[in-house]
Amino acid sequence: MKKLLLTLTVVTASALTMYGQGRVLFNNLSSTVGITVRSAAQGGNQGPTGGAAGAAVGANYSAQLLWAPVNANYTEATFLAAVLGSSAAVPFIGTTGGGGPLVDGSGLFDGGTIPNPLGTTMPAGNYTMMARAWFNTGFATYDLAKIGQRNTGFVIFNQSATAFPAGAPNTTFPDFLVGATIPEPSTFALAGLGAAALLLFRRRK
Repeated sequence: MKKLLLTLTVVTASALTMYGQGRVLFNNLSSTVGITVRSAAQGGNQGPTGGAAGAAVGANYSAQLLWAPVNANYTEATFLAAVLGSSAAVPFIGTTGGGGPLVDGSGLFDGGTIPNPLGTTMPAGNYTMMARAWFNTGFATYDLAKIGQRNTGFVIFNQSATAFPAGAPNTTFPDFLVGATIPEPSTFALAGLGAAALLLFRRRK
């Protein structure tokens, strides 16, 4: 009898978790453009290693989904400070510069059902989400790629997560560009002044 009660308790708890858990399908498979590399005129990119300007990104890039409470005024920094959960990284399809979504699938990714593995970190409801992408050769995470001045990019959008048995909705967000964060000329100037001051200080010693 105790075993039966224990089994019923576990099954009931599992059912409640399953029915309360929100789900989304993280992909951009309906896009005809996909995620592409920005040009120098749009702020720069890492150069040939990350793909030519305008190239749809391929398997040397990764995508990730993050979610936070609904807020229409997030910046990248404030969003990341409010994050409730994130998905595993998933590689893009095809080869960077391979021709795009209609040729080899480049520019597209399919992250499947999120959260994965299923858990309780995304109860059904409304969220503000971020889809982000980065050059992954030698850079396992978005943050490392950004620090390394490799191509990165993101978009913030609002999304509903539905609970079982309702079907999981596709994430809907606009295509975005990836590019490298290049230090401003003033940054280089300050660094040069600092180096010159250090040399002068050493000579005086």
